Amino acid sequence: MKSKFEIEGDWTVVGIDVAKDELVTYVDTTKEFGSCRNSTGDLKKMGRQLKKLGPRLVVFEASGGYEAEAAGIFADLGLPVAVVYPRRIRQFAFGLGMIAKTDEVDACVIAYYGRIAGIQPMPPKSSELRQLQALTGRRSQLIEMRVAEQHRLETAHPSMHGDIKKHVDYLNRQIDGIEKKVAQEISESPVWSEKAERLCSVPGVGPVLSSTLITELPELGSLSNKEIASLVGVAPFPHESGKRTGKRFCKGGRNSIRRVLYMATVSATRSNPVIIAFYKKLCDRGKLKKVALIACARKLLITLNAISRDNSSWHPNNEMFST
Repeated sequence: MKSKFEIEGDWTVVGIDVAKDELVTYVDTTKEFGSCRNSTGDLKKMGRQLKKLGPRLVVFEASGGYEAEAAGIFADLGLPVAVVYPRRIRQFAFGLGMIAKTDEVDACVIAYYGRIAGIQPMPPKSSELRQLQALTGRRSQLIEMRVAEQHRLETAHPSMHGDIKKHVDYLNRQIDGIEKKVAQEISESPVWSEKAERLCSVPGVGPVLSSTLITELPELGSLSNKEIASLVGVAPFPHESGKRTGKRFCKGGRNSIRRVLYMATVSATRSNPVIIAFYKKLCDRGKLKKVALIACARKLLITLNAISRDNSSWHPNNEMFST
């Protein structure tokens, strides 16, 4: 295992494998392992120990939310924290020919992946932002539950219709309550309220998308159009080999943002004159409707990126937002 991980540079990366009850750490410059309970007190103690090492990066593998408290505590202590997708870690391990999977092996692979892939630390998050993220995350969960119940209603036995409808009504009330809390949190922050107002100036963009972008895409306005589209997962990638040219495709990115962006794009194709014209032009050229919608989603995201970058508001006559 040691021969697999050649360290270049004198800076340190820490890989952390997270389980429900325990964290396993690996410091790649010293090749030392550590562990601690996944509890507040132990995490603070571990964070202070890691900070003494002065790591350039501390990488967590996303573990269904079990990494959230540790990532938050370490970030509050000033550690440069990043959370990466577990699928990418496993694919990276397979690429290295590593089939075995233990907590220690995973911690090593996570650290090496963070170094080789050039993973950057996440922007610092205030306690207020984490609170807002919790609210928007819960809203997404409730919406998914509502959609699932509505689908069940279509095929359920008539005797179950009343029960399902009651549950849908309950979920609607819960979602309304969450949305009011989200709106209140944003209105109480001058920075968030101003940003939300600018984003919502774009026809088709409402409070759900604006709050999602505020919480889940802090990079909005600081990256190039290509980078932000790739980050969200609406950038087309080539599929070519030799003389064969396959269809370009979109893959990866932050799915939680992409779902909300897609629904906002559907609304924009009916209310935003720029998106309406762009969508019609693509359809007239023979593009499939779904392909045209993804292209419109990318254009809408790029528009929002420009608005955040320039601290401006949307106007249909602005050449930046025109077709």
